[in-house]
Amino acid sequence: MKKLLGILTITLVSLTCFSFVQSSKIWYKFSKLNLSVFIAKIDHSKLPDNHIQKFVWVNKPFYNVSYEPSDLVSLQWRSHISAQARHTFRKEAADALEKMANDFYAKFWKNIVVASAYRSYNYQKNSISESCKKSWRCAREWESEHQLWLAVDLWEVTNEQKFLSKYQKYYDRLHDNAHLYWFHQSYQNWREFDGYYIEPRHWRYLWTWLATKLHDRNITFTQYVVLSTKS
Repeated sequence: MKKLLGILTITLVSLTCFSFVQSSKIWYKFSKLNLSVFIAKIDHSKLPDNHIQKFVWVNKPFYNVSYEPSDLVSLQWRSHISAQARHTFRKEAADALEKMANDFYAKFWKNIVVASAYRSYNYQKNSISESCKKSWRCAREWESEHQLWLAVDLWEVTNEQKFLSKYQKYYDRLHDNAHLYWFHQSYQNWREFDGYYIEPRHWRYLWTWLATKLHDRNITFTQYVVLSTKS
């Protein structure tokens, strides 16, 4: 009887060890895979409107035209952010923008100036001219990142040449460091790639891993989404 129990015990231990080794091999293989490969398969245009990484673009509109987040805060009165109008932003993005502004001030002794933040559907529809929309210099209603409460235009709403003639050193600082605060310049590679002209003023909060990924790969959010969809 003891001999039989011994054999059963050895068999059970052997099976347990074998199972553990096999599961370890499976986990090791999984851990070696790049998790971003799986994440990249997400259709960002179909994420809910309140998702930080919601993608809106030409023919990639909002689902809910009346969408308004529950965590809005004012950008006024935040340290080293100059916002003349009562611009609102989602709290998570506002906190990150404030941190970026504080570090920017330590470098230049200047505040980050918010020229434009949230723009409503009606504003985008009624206040922006049709000629601007047709030239692809402005997004149509339902297709603007500003309607996400996650995008800001900094210093001045003007074209690339005029903006850089005034704010080149500020732009260079943001280009090199904004991803550390999880911001991304949405439109930097012309219409052929991004759907709109280059906008060095336009920065959008994307959250940590994606903003860094785009910066390191030197591609825009639009390029990333299009490449992910095709792959």
